[in-house]
Amino acid sequence: GSAGVQAIMPTVYPDSIQKMRESMTAIKKAMEEAVPPAKNETASSRIIGIHLEGPFLNPQMCGNLDKTTFLEPKEHYLRKLIEGFEDVIRIITLSPELDGALGLISRLRDMGILVSMGHSDATYEEARAGFMKGAKGITHIFNAMRHIHHREPGIAGFGLLNQDIYIEVIADP
Repeated sequence: GSAGVQAIMPTVYPDSIQKMRESMTAIKKAMEEAVPPAKNETASSRIIGIHLEGPFLNPQMCGNLDKTTFLEPKEHYLRKLIEGFEDVIRIITLSPELDGALGLISRLRDMGILVSMGHSDATYEEARAGFMKGAKGITHIFNAMRHIHHREPGIAGFGLLNQDIYIEVIADP
């Protein structure tokens, strides 16, 4: 509305590719069926796309996610997951330190999908490498990621020191 939430982007958590696709299908359907407001009505919140939080995440940093559903960042898994949804997926969170992740970041960047780094044990240099390949964000900084250490600032330290990266924070007590 005019004084509230203008847009939302539902997050799909890791599960089997089939289950994730079912969730994306429901979101895409809701987007397509949204009715524009009448002339004198205030616009309601609208779904502007999908955030996939995984499944290309580090099992050591699973947080509250089911690590048995995580996949290696391989092109064939990506194709199976996003085929037919390229127009509605806006963000994918992945772990940049995983073998194959940097190539996937470049591929997603070229497709116009924003990459955010998270659920990660990345060192400062691994986070920097992800950023250099095209990652533009860090998902919920400090949560489910390597802690800052005075000799290894890690992904959180990278995010705090880089003015050109978008950082999300979970602001609960």
